[in-house]
Amino acid sequence: MSVAELQDAEDAELIIAVLAGNNKAFDELFNRYQRAMLTVAQQIVRNPADAEDIVQDAFLLAFEALPQLDNLNRFGAWLHSITRNRALRYMKRASRIQLHEDDDDELQIPAEQNTTDPAMILVKESTHEAIRDTIDALPTDFQEVIKLYYWVDMPQKRIADFLSLPLTTVKWRLHKAKDMLKTLLEKRGYGDILSF
Repeated sequence: MSVAELQDAEDAELIIAVLAGNNKAFDELFNRYQRAMLTVAQQIVRNPADAEDIVQDAFLLAFEALPQLDNLNRFGAWLHSITRNRALRYMKRASRIQLHEDDDDELQIPAEQNTTDPAMILVKESTHEAIRDTIDALPTDFQEVIKLYYWVDMPQKRIADFLSLPLTTVKWRLHKAKDMLKTLLEKRGYGDILSF
């Protein structure tokens, strides 16, 4: 398969290619789901470095168990479950240890423009922090959908597969999350910063 064919292939086609020994197909699956898996892991462990380790571990586990996957069309949902379970297991083991939380890197919100003006940098940072805090105030189901859609750039259909939800539920949660986010931001004095 060419690179373009790999990128256009459905998950099931890529899995069949991986099982046949095509490493490039595995790379495509990894590239396709890595950011979404990081989002899931970071929501649980709140530490980017630990989340990356969890994603690597989850992908290795998934690769080893791939021959046992019964429904190839449910790969995204299966991978989501593995990632969530690995992150929860990590937190259970780490609960006996005092962890340092580093929320600064929890979400990377792209800057609209680069600037060297310290006042503008401060305004952008406080705006980004307000958005992160407001999203974190949403119920978890809505946080997940909005983060996957806007920051991972995952299409709604893939979000539905990844979260094992009907597409209509994903669309509803996304719509409802945007409404809640807008309302909360308006209450916090940031109502004019979103354009959706």
